[in-house]
Amino acid sequence: MLNVGLIGFGGIAKSHRTALAKLKISGKAKLTCAFDVRADAFTENTLDFSSIAPDYEENINFYTDLEELIKKEDVDFFIVCSPSYLHAETTIKLLKSGYHVLCEKPMALNYKDCAEMISEAKKSKKELMIGQCLRFYPAFDYIKSVIDDNKFGKVLGGFFSRVSPPPIRKNGNWFMKPELSGGCITDLHIHDIDIIRYLFGEPEAICSRASTSLCKHDTVHTSFFYGNTPITAIGDWTFIGSKFEAKSRINFEKATITFEAGEVTVYPKDQSTPYKVELECVSGHEGEIAYFCDIIEKKTVNTKNTPQSAANTIRLIERIRESAEGSGKTIVF
Repeated sequence: MLNVGLIGFGGIAKSHRTALAKLKISGKAKLTCAFDVRADAFTENTLDFSSIAPDYEENINFYTDLEELIKKEDVDFFIVCSPSYLHAETTIKLLKSGYHVLCEKPMALNYKDCAEMISEAKKSKKELMIGQCLRFYPAFDYIKSVIDDNKFGKVLGGFFSRVSPPPIRKNGNWFMKPELSGGCITDLHIHDIDIIRYLFGEPEAICSRASTSLCKHDTVHTSFFYGNTPITAIGDWTFIGSKFEAKSRINFEKATITFEAGEVTVYPKDQSTPYKVELECVSGHEGEIAYFCDIIEKKTVNTKNTPQSAANTIRLIERIRESAEGSGKTIVF
């Protein structure tokens, strides 16, 4: 069983902690220690694990000094859940210290920093992977398989939507500062940008239009050009009064597939009865951590989610932002 350290103990860390609790029960990995600059983060961010196992307890050592943690703890790899603007700096530090790193998305706020992270991983000969968790959802495994196998004929179009209330937080509210979080495009829209690349490959061109409400570009609509196949994604941080909502729809020659509320539904175009696809119940975070464990322990090759691919998503985001700044100017690659 691999020992895991967690850097950052805020909101997204809760998803990783839940995933690690399940992986501990299965004997794959366990969370042994965590770091956060705020001492009260440990008491503020408690979790109820009773749904995983009635008697499960999270026994970890908590630090507010990263150097002290590195000196005292025996860790096989770290998961970086610090604020986005610290991802590159923290990841490079851990790689230089001799650790494998799974870093939350976004990889960094710009492509230059991504390249430095990849360079340091190569120098240190340590594994680096970015938490693009949608790639590890069984739903998208299924969708990618039917695209690759041409099960329902060629893709005719696709629509992806991801909306949420403004991510206003009490601790510095860094999410709403684009220079620290990258804004809606880099924090929320990135999920659909990355999964579109994963499913369909690199677009020939993009066109993006965005508006500003509470922070810059917090509503964004992006068109991805794949020949005559229209793919559209919407990211919106202004969904006030409602909960987070994500949905996808892909039209094929012989069927339409939707992914919404955790369910994949196939609507055959021959008018036969729609049906739901049976999927393994695994979260994206659990899937990506398990995959990373296999890379480290079994020496499997990372073909599903390479750091260069994650960096290319950030490079595409830079082009999307350029298009949005240019009032929807089409960017051709």
